[in-house]
Amino acid sequence: MSKIRNILADKSKMRKFSRGAYLLLVLVILIIAFSASSKKANKYVVGLEVEIKALDTGNRLIDSTDVFKIVEEAFGSRLIGKKISDIDEGRLERVISEYPMVSNAEVYINAQDKIKVDIEQKQPLFRVIADNGLNYYMDNQGARIPLSKHVTERLLVFTGNIPPHIPDFMDEGPEMLQDIFELGQLIREDEFFNPMIEQVDVRGRSFVLIPKIGRQKIRFGTIEDAESKLNRLKNNGCENIIILPLYPQYAAATTATVCDEVYRSLMKMRWQPSLQIIPHYESEPLY
Repeated sequence: MSKIRNILADKSKMRKFSRGAYLLLVLVILIIAFSASSKKANKYVVGLEVEIKALDTGNRLIDSTDVFKIVEEAFGSRLIGKKISDIDEGRLERVISEYPMVSNAEVYINAQDKIKVDIEQKQPLFRVIADNGLNYYMDNQGARIPLSKHVTERLLVFTGNIPPHIPDFMDEGPEMLQDIFELGQLIREDEFFNPMIEQVDVRGRSFVLIPKIGRQKIRFGTIEDAESKLNRLKNNGCENIIILPLYPQYAAATTATVCDEVYRSLMKMRWQPSLQIIPHYESEPLY
Protein backbone atom coordinates (compact mmCIF):
# COMPACT_ATOMS: atom_id res chain seq x y z
CA MET A 1 0.00 0.00 0.00
CA SER A 2 2.86 2.35 0.83
CA LYS A 3 4.29 1.83 -2.67
CA ILE A 4 0.93 2.72 -4.25
CA ARG A 5 0.69 5.85 -2.09
CA ASN A 6 4.21 6.85 -3.14
CA ILE A 7 3.37 6.34 -6.82
CA LEU A 8 0.20 8.42 -6.49
CA ALA A 9 2.11 11.13 -4.65
CA ASP A 10 4.74 11.20 -7.43
CA LYS A 11 2.04 11.53 -10.09
CA SER A 12 0.43 14.38 -8.16
CA LYS A 13 3.78 16.17 -7.99
CA MET A 14 4.26 15.69 -11.75
CA ARG A 15 0.83 17.17 -12.48
CA LYS A 16 1.58 20.17 -10.27
CA PHE A 17 4.94 20.56 -11.98
CA SER A 18 3.33 20.37 -15.45
CA ARG A 19 0.74 22.99 -14.54
CA GLY A 20 3.43 25.21 -13.11
CA ALA A 21 5.61 24.81 -16.20
CA TYR A 22 2.65 25.57 -18.47
CA LEU A 23 1.76 28.71 -16.52
CA LEU A 24 5.39 29.80 -16.60
CA LEU A 25 5.51 29.29 -20.38
CA VAL A 26 2.33 31.34 -20.86
CA LEU A 27 3.78 34.09 -18.66
CA VAL A 28 7.02 34.17 -20.68
CA ILE A 29 5.07 34.38 -23.94
CA LEU A 30 2.94 37.24 -22.60
CA ILE A 31 6.04 39.10 -21.43
CA ILE A 32 7.70 38.68 -24.83
CA ALA A 33 4.54 39.78 -26.67
CA PHE A 34 4.13 42.81 -24.40
CA SER A 35 7.77 43.71 -24.83
CA ALA A 36 7.53 43.41 -28.61
CA SER A 37 4.33 45.45 -28.60
CA SER A 38 5.91 48.14 -26.47
CA LYS A 39 8.92 48.33 -28.76
CA LYS A 40 6.62 48.46 -31.80
CA ALA A 41 4.53 51.22 -30.24
CA ASN A 42 7.62 53.35 -29.71
CA LYS A 43 8.64 52.99 -33.35
CA TYR A 44 7.66 55.29 -36.19
CA VAL A 45 5.99 54.67 -39.53
CA VAL A 46 8.67 54.62 -42.22
CA GLY A 47 6.49 54.14 -45.30
CA LEU A 48 3.09 53.53 -46.88
CA GLU A 49 2.74 50.65 -49.34
CA VAL A 50 -0.41 50.26 -51.47
CA GLU A 51 -1.35 47.16 -53.42
CA ILE A 52 -4.43 47.42 -55.66
CA LYS A 53 -5.90 44.23 -57.11
CA ALA A 54 -6.52 44.67 -60.85
CA LEU A 55 -9.98 44.38 -62.39
CA ASP A 56 -10.88 41.44 -64.61
CA THR A 57 -9.70 43.55 -67.55
CA GLY A 58 -6.30 44.05 -65.90
CA ASN A 59 -6.98 47.76 -65.31
CA ARG A 60 -6.89 49.85 -62.15
CA LEU A 61 -9.37 52.69 -61.71
CA ILE A 62 -7.24 54.18 -58.92
CA ASP A 63 -3.53 54.16 -58.14
CA SER A 64 -1.34 54.67 -55.08
CA THR A 65 -1.29 58.48 -55.48
CA ASP A 66 -5.08 58.51 -55.11
CA VAL A 67 -4.76 56.54 -51.87
CA PHE A 68 -2.05 58.90 -50.53
CA LYS A 69 -4.39 61.83 -51.23
CA ILE A 70 -7.32 60.11 -49.49
CA VAL A 71 -5.18 59.53 -46.39
CA GLU A 72 -3.85 63.08 -46.29
CA GLU A 73 -7.33 64.60 -46.66
CA ALA A 74 -8.79 62.34 -43.96
CA PHE A 75 -5.99 62.69 -41.39
CA GLY A 76 -4.77 66.18 -42.19
CA SER A 77 -1.20 65.06 -42.84
CA ARG A 78 0.91 62.21 -44.09
CA LEU A 79 1.20 59.26 -41.74
CA ILE A 80 4.86 58.61 -42.48
CA GLY A 81 6.94 59.67 -39.48
CA LYS A 82 4.12 59.26 -36.98
CA LYS A 83 4.28 56.91 -34.00
CA ILE A 84 2.93 53.47 -34.78
CA SER A 85 0.93 53.61 -31.53
CA ASP A 86 -0.92 56.66 -32.90
CA ILE A 87 -2.08 54.90 -36.07
CA ASP A 88 -5.77 53.91 -36.03
CA GLU A 89 -5.75 51.07 -38.56
CA GLY A 90 -9.50 50.52 -38.26
CA ARG A 91 -10.32 54.12 -39.08
CA LEU A 92 -7.86 54.06 -41.97
CA GLU A 93 -9.62 50.99 -43.39
CA ARG A 94 -13.02 52.67 -43.11
CA VAL A 95 -11.84 55.88 -44.79
CA ILE A 96 -10.32 54.05 -47.78
CA SER A 97 -13.29 51.64 -48.09
CA GLU A 98 -15.68 54.62 -48.40
CA TYR A 99 -13.94 55.76 -51.60
CA PRO A 100 -16.45 55.13 -54.45
CA MET A 101 -14.07 52.95 -56.49
CA VAL A 102 -13.06 50.72 -53.56
CA SER A 103 -14.92 47.54 -52.65
CA ASN A 104 -12.76 46.52 -49.69
CA ALA A 105 -9.58 47.69 -47.95
CA GLU A 106 -7.33 45.96 -45.42
CA VAL A 107 -4.73 47.92 -43.45
CA TYR A 108 -1.96 46.65 -41.17
CA ILE A 109 1.57 47.48 -40.00
CA ASN A 110 4.12 45.07 -41.46
CA ALA A 111 7.42 43.88 -40.01
CA GLN A 112 9.27 46.74 -41.73
CA ASP A 113 7.20 49.34 -39.83
CA LYS A 114 5.33 50.30 -42.98
CA ILE A 115 1.59 50.79 -43.31
CA LYS A 116 0.42 48.16 -45.81
CA VAL A 117 -2.87 48.81 -47.64
CA ASP A 118 -4.47 46.04 -49.73
CA ILE A 119 -7.35 47.26 -51.91
CA GLU A 120 -9.99 45.41 -53.91
CA GLN A 121 -11.75 47.58 -56.51
CA LYS A 122 -15.41 47.63 -57.41
CA GLN A 123 -16.02 45.73 -60.66
CA PRO A 124 -17.77 47.87 -63.33
CA LEU A 125 -20.63 46.06 -65.05
CA PHE A 126 -21.56 48.67 -67.65
CA ARG A 127 -21.37 52.39 -68.34
CA VAL A 128 -24.18 54.96 -68.28
CA ILE A 129 -24.14 58.03 -70.57
CA ALA A 130 -27.54 59.64 -70.02
CA ASP A 131 -29.30 62.47 -71.85
CA ASN A 132 -29.28 64.47 -68.60
CA GLY A 133 -25.45 64.59 -68.67
CA LEU A 134 -24.77 61.81 -66.16
CA ASN A 135 -21.73 59.72 -67.05
CA TYR A 136 -20.58 56.92 -64.77
CA TYR A 137 -20.07 53.16 -64.35
CA MET A 138 -22.44 50.88 -62.49
CA ASP A 139 -20.87 47.92 -60.69
CA ASN A 140 -22.11 44.36 -60.28
CA GLN A 141 -23.89 45.33 -57.04
CA GLY A 142 -25.70 48.31 -58.56
CA ALA A 143 -23.40 50.93 -57.01
CA ARG A 144 -22.35 54.02 -58.94
CA ILE A 145 -18.65 54.33 -59.79
CA PRO A 146 -17.25 57.64 -61.08
CA LEU A 147 -15.11 57.64 -64.21
CA SER A 148 -11.40 57.14 -63.68
CA LYS A 149 -8.77 59.68 -64.69
CA HIS A 150 -6.33 56.82 -65.28
CA VAL A 151 -8.15 54.42 -67.59
CA THR A 152 -11.38 54.00 -69.55
CA GLU A 153 -13.12 50.64 -69.25
CA ARG A 154 -14.52 49.39 -72.57
CA LEU A 155 -17.94 48.14 -71.50
CA LEU A 156 -21.53 47.86 -72.58
CA VAL A 157 -22.99 51.40 -72.63
CA PHE A 158 -26.54 52.44 -71.73
CA THR A 159 -27.63 55.73 -73.32
CA GLY A 160 -30.83 57.74 -73.55
CA ASN A 161 -33.47 58.78 -71.05
CA ILE A 162 -31.99 57.34 -67.85
CA PRO A 163 -33.09 58.61 -64.40
CA PRO A 164 -30.51 59.77 -61.83
CA HIS A 165 -28.81 57.04 -59.82
CA ILE A 166 -30.13 56.45 -56.30
CA PRO A 167 -28.07 54.27 -53.90
CA ASP A 168 -31.11 52.21 -52.80
CA PHE A 169 -32.72 51.89 -56.23
CA MET A 170 -32.66 48.08 -56.04
CA ASP A 171 -35.24 48.28 -53.22
CA GLU A 172 -36.92 51.65 -53.69
CA GLY A 173 -36.68 52.33 -57.45
CA PRO A 174 -36.96 54.01 -59.83
CA GLU A 175 -38.08 50.91 -61.69
CA MET A 176 -36.27 51.94 -64.88
CA LEU A 177 -32.91 51.74 -63.09
CA GLN A 178 -33.84 48.26 -61.89
CA ASP A 179 -34.69 47.26 -65.48
CA ILE A 180 -31.41 48.69 -66.78
CA PHE A 181 -29.42 46.81 -64.16
CA GLU A 182 -31.24 43.53 -64.92
CA LEU A 183 -30.73 43.82 -68.68
CA GLY A 184 -27.09 44.82 -68.19
CA GLN A 185 -26.50 41.70 -66.11
CA LEU A 186 -28.23 39.46 -68.68
CA ILE A 187 -26.14 40.80 -71.57
CA ARG A 188 -22.81 40.75 -69.70
CA GLU A 189 -23.34 37.18 -68.49
CA ASP A 190 -24.36 35.84 -71.92
CA GLU A 191 -21.54 34.30 -73.98
CA PHE A 192 -23.22 35.28 -77.24
CA PHE A 193 -24.51 38.80 -76.57
CA ASN A 194 -21.71 40.16 -74.40
CA PRO A 195 -19.20 40.32 -77.29
CA MET A 196 -21.91 41.31 -79.79
CA ILE A 197 -23.84 44.20 -78.16
CA GLU A 198 -21.97 47.44 -77.45
CA GLN A 199 -24.84 49.84 -76.66
CA VAL A 200 -28.37 49.83 -75.29
CA ASP A 201 -30.47 52.91 -76.01
CA VAL A 202 -33.28 53.60 -73.52
CA ARG A 203 -36.40 54.99 -75.15
CA GLY A 204 -39.21 55.50 -72.66
CA ARG A 205 -39.80 52.05 -71.19
CA SER A 206 -38.25 50.21 -74.15
CA PHE A 207 -34.71 49.20 -75.07
CA VAL A 208 -32.93 49.15 -78.42
CA LEU A 209 -29.85 46.91 -78.68
CA ILE A 210 -27.07 48.18 -80.95
CA PRO A 211 -24.47 45.61 -82.14
CA LYS A 212 -20.76 46.32 -82.48
CA ILE A 213 -20.78 45.36 -86.17
CA GLY A 214 -23.27 46.58 -88.76
CA ARG A 215 -26.01 49.20 -88.73
CA GLN A 216 -28.81 46.92 -87.60
CA LYS A 217 -30.68 47.72 -84.40
CA ILE A 218 -32.59 45.21 -82.33
CA ARG A 219 -35.86 46.52 -80.88
CA PHE A 220 -35.82 44.66 -77.62
CA GLY A 221 -38.91 46.20 -76.05
CA THR A 222 -39.40 46.29 -72.28
CA ILE A 223 -37.51 44.26 -69.69
CA GLU A 224 -40.37 41.77 -69.23
CA ASP A 225 -39.38 38.25 -70.27
CA ALA A 226 -35.89 39.53 -71.10
CA GLU A 227 -34.06 36.21 -70.83
CA SER A 228 -36.39 34.39 -73.22
CA LYS A 229 -36.09 37.28 -75.69
CA LEU A 230 -32.33 36.89 -75.73
CA ASN A 231 -32.64 33.14 -76.19
CA ARG A 232 -35.04 33.58 -79.12
CA LEU A 233 -32.60 35.92 -80.81
CA LYS A 234 -29.88 33.33 -80.38
CA ASN A 235 -31.99 30.33 -81.36
CA ASN A 236 -33.46 32.02 -84.44
CA GLY A 237 -30.16 33.47 -85.57
CA CYS A 238 -28.71 33.14 -89.05
CA GLU A 239 -26.54 30.16 -90.00
CA ASN A 240 -24.06 32.23 -92.00
CA ILE A 241 -21.97 35.01 -90.48
CA ILE A 242 -19.99 37.47 -92.59
CA ILE A 243 -17.23 39.35 -90.77
CA LEU A 244 -16.31 42.73 -92.24
CA PRO A 245 -13.70 44.56 -90.12
CA LEU A 246 -14.23 48.27 -90.84
CA TYR A 247 -10.62 49.38 -90.49
CA PRO A 248 -9.11 51.31 -93.45
CA GLN A 249 -6.13 48.96 -93.64
CA TYR A 250 -5.09 45.60 -92.24
CA ALA A 251 -3.10 45.45 -89.00
CA ALA A 252 -2.62 42.74 -86.41
CA ALA A 253 -3.75 45.12 -83.66
CA THR A 254 -7.01 46.03 -85.45
CA THR A 255 -8.46 43.70 -88.09
CA ALA A 256 -6.88 40.57 -86.61
CA THR A 257 -8.24 41.30 -83.12
CA VAL A 258 -11.79 41.50 -84.53
CA CYS A 259 -11.42 38.03 -86.04
CA ASP A 260 -9.82 36.68 -82.86
CA GLU A 261 -12.74 37.93 -80.75
CA VAL A 262 -15.25 36.26 -83.08
CA TYR A 263 -13.37 32.95 -82.91
CA ARG A 264 -13.12 33.12 -79.09
CA SER A 265 -16.86 33.77 -78.78
CA LEU A 266 -17.80 30.90 -81.11
CA MET A 267 -15.49 28.50 -79.28
CA LYS A 268 -17.59 28.97 -76.12
CA MET A 269 -20.84 28.11 -77.89
CA ARG A 270 -22.31 24.82 -79.03
CA TRP A 271 -23.82 26.59 -82.04
CA GLN A 272 -21.25 26.74 -84.86
CA PRO A 273 -22.40 28.68 -87.96
CA SER A 274 -20.46 28.98 -91.20
CA LEU A 275 -18.07 31.92 -91.10
CA GLN A 276 -16.77 34.19 -93.88
CA ILE A 277 -14.28 37.02 -93.46
CA ILE A 278 -14.05 39.80 -96.04
CA PRO A 279 -10.43 41.02 -96.15
CA HIS A 280 -8.98 44.24 -97.57
CA TYR A 281 -12.24 45.94 -98.56
CA GLU A 282 -10.28 49.20 -98.73
CA SER A 283 -8.51 47.97 -101.89
CA GLU A 284 -11.78 47.51 -103.80
CA PRO A 285 -12.09 50.02 -106.70
CA LEU A 286 -15.68 50.92 -105.76
CA TYR A 287 -14.50 51.94 -102.30
